[in-house]
Amino acid sequence: MKTMTAEMPEPTAAAKERRTGVGVSSARDRFAPIKIKNILVALDFSPAAMQAFDYAMTLATELDAKIDLMHVQAPDEACALPGAAHALRECAETATLIQKRLGHLSGEAPPQFWPENCRIRTGHPYEEICKLAGELSSDLIVLGSRGNTGLKRVVLGSTAERVVRFAPCPVLVVRKWKRGDLRIRNILVPTDFSHCAMAGATYGATLAKKLNAKLRLFNVVFPISPALIERVAMNLPIDNTLQMRDARLDMEVLSKRELFEDVACEGVVRSGYITDMICGETDNADLVVISTHGRTGFRHALMGSIAEQVVRYAECPVLVVPSHYAFESK
Repeated sequence: MKTMTAEMPEPTAAAKERRTGVGVSSARDRFAPIKIKNILVALDFSPAAMQAFDYAMTLATELDAKIDLMHVQAPDEACALPGAAHALRECAETATLIQKRLGHLSGEAPPQFWPENCRIRTGHPYEEICKLAGELSSDLIVLGSRGNTGLKRVVLGSTAERVVRFAPCPVLVVRKWKRGDLRIRNILVPTDFSHCAMAGATYGATLAKKLNAKLRLFNVVFPISPALIERVAMNLPIDNTLQMRDARLDMEVLSKRELFEDVACEGVVRSGYITDMICGETDNADLVVISTHGRTGFRHALMGSIAEQVVRYAECPVLVVPSHYAFESK
């Protein structure tokens, strides 16, 4: 395991509080077992959705997981895709055939999941996806991102972003992936060292162990500036030395946790605009695993969340973990 070591001054009071409270170093944290045995794939049969389907099939093979398929028709577009049921059956038959072939190779009888595991719902897509995931106790939702832009995005957002916001389980949004080539070797886990961020770190560590991947813990220190709104302020000479030192100390403590034993783990601290810095790192990542902070209501509408912004702009698949997901209920 690679960790950071350097001579540092006495940490600030805020940093001490983070490292002695419910943050990165609390020995009281108990993590619930992470399992990925039931994957729900939402399909609208667009190129992005079919790419997500291929990704989910490959991931299910790696993790020995079962797949459920669903398609949602909007109430006012009930006849928009009259062949939806047939298309869903074809996807299921393809997945079943792949599982049969893999079963022959491994000598095990693979589970059959068609037709009882194929469902068509009518309603608002994000609502129906989240509702079915709850009914099926899905461990993971997989869907593609169609990349709405301009006014449509501002007013409506996207189905992927709304599923990320309301889903009862982790959500994997697949984009810019070379079909048929699932090689998750580098996992990027953004963290702010908070209790909520440990959900993503726990999930990322679990995947790294299962897939024999490298883990890159990544923290961004946001510079203090009198002109926070304008990104040009990022170019101003700002002294954030103490912030960086505290962050490096926190990263060193985090990377030494038992959670990351037997994982090739690297801790990196950078300074800049948070979303830009995270998305800039995705060029060298096969997957981003990030947790939400559970904002709701007006605060969420005003600020959004870093996770949703990463889903929107990242150059690789993004797996978003609800902040409560990795922890056992007290």
